[in-house]
Amino acid sequence: MKNRSIINWSIDALLFISFILAFFLDLTGLSFHEWLGAGVALLAGYHLLLHWAWVKSVTKRFFGKTSSQARRYYVLDGTILVGFIMFSVTGLVISTWFKLPLTNYITWVDVHVYSSILT
Repeated sequence: MKNRSIINWSIDALLFISFILAFFLDLTGLSFHEWLGAGVALLAGYHLLLHWAWVKSVTKRFFGKTSSQARRYYVLDGTILVGFIMFSVTGLVISTWFKLPLTNYITWVDVHVYSSILT
């Protein structure tokens, strides 16, 4: 169990540091920002899979018999997940990888930036 905790904390720390680093585009440059963002999205997905049993368990008993702490963490994690999905999808849409011809490019950038700030 101790080893699993170390792995969980390591993943959490790596996610946090990578997110903060990617947040400041001036520090990374656009190309590394895009790669780092993709890496953060993949690592967040892996993190979710590691904790999928907890997600299923709390989902089943959210309105029933569970602790208020579990409910708070569930809502917080769900909110963070929505933010990650928002800035990941908008990041891919505005990325230089796909070069999509967007007529409302500024709106996509605004949603990307504001969702990352709120997250």
